[in-house]
Amino acid sequence: MTISEAERELIKSISKSTDLYYHIFLLITEIQRKAFLKMDAAKNRKLASPEDLNPNTRFIDNPVLARIAGDRLFNTRVRSHLVSFADYPELITHMYNGLVASDFYTRYMAMENPSHEDHKGVVLSIISELIAPDEEFALSMEEKSIFWNDDIELAASIAYKTVKLLDKKDEEEDLFIDLYDEEDVEFAKNLFRKSILHAKDNIHLVDAFTNNWDIERVSDVEKIILNMAITELKHFPFIPVKVTFDEYIEIAKCYCSDKSSGFINGVLDKTLNVLKERDEVQKTGRGLIESNE
Repeated sequence: MTISEAERELIKSISKSTDLYYHIFLLITEIQRKAFLKMDAAKNRKLASPEDLNPNTRFIDNPVLARIAGDRLFNTRVRSHLVSFADYPELITHMYNGLVASDFYTRYMAMENPSHEDHKGVVLSIISELIAPDEEFALSMEEKSIFWNDDIELAASIAYKTVKLLDKKDEEEDLFIDLYDEEDVEFAKNLFRKSILHAKDNIHLVDAFTNNWDIERVSDVEKIILNMAITELKHFPFIPVKVTFDEYIEIAKCYCSDKSSGFINGVLDKTLNVLKERDEVQKTGRGLIESNE
């Protein structure tokens, strides 16, 4: 695969993250639709009970969900079939069952006079307590796209923030956002290309600080993390050194072994000293070159 082809895959993965974000909201509206259909079916039973005939419609009438379902960008994504659960009816049933069994839903449905914050609160809980940690949802999304195996936490957090900020937007404003703007995409492309072009020199530099740890024993993921971090230190003048350290140490905690974050921190600290001596760390602005100490 060429650098250009790999870059196209990178941009595609960024775009797909936005689709995942919309999937979270579609799932919520599909759960609501499931609730309506079950309620409607109960009403039409031959031996419908008084409860069946006079159901609690609070959830299906939730005004926050109505705002989400009526959003222009949301409906454009759904109509274009970029966002769909057509092949996952069992997931909708699973999530609906999880909702009605949850404590937060029970409390919400039992409220006498719920406020707007209460209506919003149940939607936030659906995102954070029901969808985000659900393994079946994660497996279904990974099945839909290989790009989504690590994006659920990010998409859910931005979906949560979207609902939190809903009241700050006029009714005519678009509620939804793109997860990445043009500046983010350009940064990703630059970091990707520079990391590839300077990989050999960067890993050679790392090799000097692994005397007690054979470079061949350093995992490929650790090498990628170190390469990207060194690339940021050398070629991105507006990113503070401390930010680079903190970000890549956190990445190591997610993708490497328990000891990797300390290893990454130690190698980067030694590498930074060498880069400073060579005058290869060019930062714009005061305070941007301090290390992680």
